[in-house]
Amino acid sequence: MSTAPDSELPDSELPDSQQPDSLPGFDGIELLRWPEQDLARRSLLRSGIPRLLVLSGSSQPPEDICFDEDWIRAPYRLADLQARVRRLAKSLNEQSTTELWLDEQRILHRGNRTVVLTAFEAVVAAALLERPGEIVTRSAIEQSLWSDQPAPGPRSVDAVVYRLRGHCRGLGLTIITVRGEGFMLRTAASHRGDQPR
Repeated sequence: MSTAPDSELPDSELPDSQQPDSLPGFDGIELLRWPEQDLARRSLLRSGIPRLLVLSGSSQPPEDICFDEDWIRAPYRLADLQARVRRLAKSLNEQSTTELWLDEQRILHRGNRTVVLTAFEAVVAAALLERPGEIVTRSAIEQSLWSDQPAPGPRSVDAVVYRLRGHCRGLGLTIITVRGEGFMLRTAASHRGDQPR
């Protein structure tokens, strides 16, 4: 899909009815209306898909805005939209090259950012870090956490992952749930579309 060069974009603000519902030329970044599409935003967040939120009326951006999303207020110029998307794509690309490691004190590092994990969170983080971008099965994580006894309950792994997921967002990391299989660690990935095509 292609998009027109900046010089061909109109300088005037587009009325709401003419604003695009997708981002041509920027694969992997979804355009959503906020707050109308809050459920879609949450679903994409869990899947690790970057988002650009279009704020309608006098609405404010979400308080929990994440590393892989940005926002713009409607109505807007297409040139401003493209600039905002380029900025988001650049940020994601820069984060994707930042080294990530877990030290012996259960501190997860990414560049100059750190988070302190609990013992259980560190076990899960270590398992995911061993296979970034690959599925780590629920049973493998369970075995790592409770090797000598059964898990406390059927949702015990999910509870640990839920807490770890909250810590990871500030580091540009997303833990994806693969239904029926397990979990996958996704770092802020490169996205095509840094330049219009």
